[in-house]
Amino acid sequence: MRSWSVIFLSLVVFISFSGCSEISFYWQAASGHLDLLNRKQDIQELLNSSETAPELRRKLKLVESVRSFAVQQMSLPKNEGYTGYVELGRPYVTMVVTAAPALELKAFQWCYWFVGCQEYRGYFDEEDALSSAKEMEQQKFDVSVGPVTAYSTLGWLNKSWLPNYFSDPVLSTFLLRRDVELIAVLIHELAHQVVYVSNDTSFNESFAVFVEQEGLRQYLTQAGDSSIIKGSNKNVFQWYLNAKKDRQLFRQLVKETFEKMENLFALNISNTEKLQKKQQIFIELRKSYELQKKSLQVLSYDAWFKQSLNNTHLLGVQRYQSRVEKFALLFEQQERKWPQFFEAVRGLAELSVKARTKHLDLLN
Repeated sequence: MRSWSVIFLSLVVFISFSGCSEISFYWQAASGHLDLLNRKQDIQELLNSSETAPELRRKLKLVESVRSFAVQQMSLPKNEGYTGYVELGRPYVTMVVTAAPALELKAFQWCYWFVGCQEYRGYFDEEDALSSAKEMEQQKFDVSVGPVTAYSTLGWLNKSWLPNYFSDPVLSTFLLRRDVELIAVLIHELAHQVVYVSNDTSFNESFAVFVEQEGLRQYLTQAGDSSIIKGSNKNVFQWYLNAKKDRQLFRQLVKETFEKMENLFALNISNTEKLQKKQQIFIELRKSYELQKKSLQVLSYDAWFKQSLNNTHLLGVQRYQSRVEKFALLFEQQERKWPQFFEAVRGLAELSVKARTKHLDLLN
């Protein structure tokens, strides 16, 4: 999971359109977000302060450099987003719940005001997330709960006519990442401000992942400031390229398993047999990983494989990567010019899901 959007709604709207459980969810979302905003510190003030720790200062300078590049060179939105900083005091900002039918590779969707339906549900409090997950498990869904370190309001609270108080902050969890990953996550979250399609998580995330990857490549090769980034730009970029190869290997393993699972669920056999064979497929996936992980250069997926794997984990990988290559082709089609590319993506966003998918599938 890379990000979770929270919309700041009034309690009147909650009461008017939601049941008690939904009111509780929206209330924790709104109060959690307000808590972040109330703790936000201006980045420029931190940079000017002699009390700011050297490493924090370096990371915040990198944030400013990336924001400037994203606006000036990539035509990403210019607003007050990520000009403030929040120290969370924990390694995550939210805990996210995902769910799927046990014998179907189709993510359960929760529907919200304004943002439409999404394939995840986020909580600022871990106990709330675990309670929500338990409810879904009682309904016989495959469920997973995981920490999220990146968070944004998708640009809706970064409008020029809104006070800076509401703008998205840089979180301390961003800065726990390697420099190359910090650059990527900032560009990813800024990409969500360009376009967001209700009820199409795969489209939204694949688009943002492509912008993240291409934007990172351009930043490191064109504008990366070696006085800010630890190590030479060349070495940092090489780490990124090695990590990209590792991710491709991992995604291929998951893709093959995803296809096996789809074939299994389509068989005319009993559900009991399907559940047994499903577990066998996951066992085979783990064995394949153990055989191939020696090929990984800089990343490790040991923690991912230690989980009690289920359909949500396969869907999670697909959600972020399923159409990245198609957006890369669209970028080439638009002569690698960001304004034209973003305009083309906005045009796709106006289409129906079926038409949008067909258009992307035809790209080659």
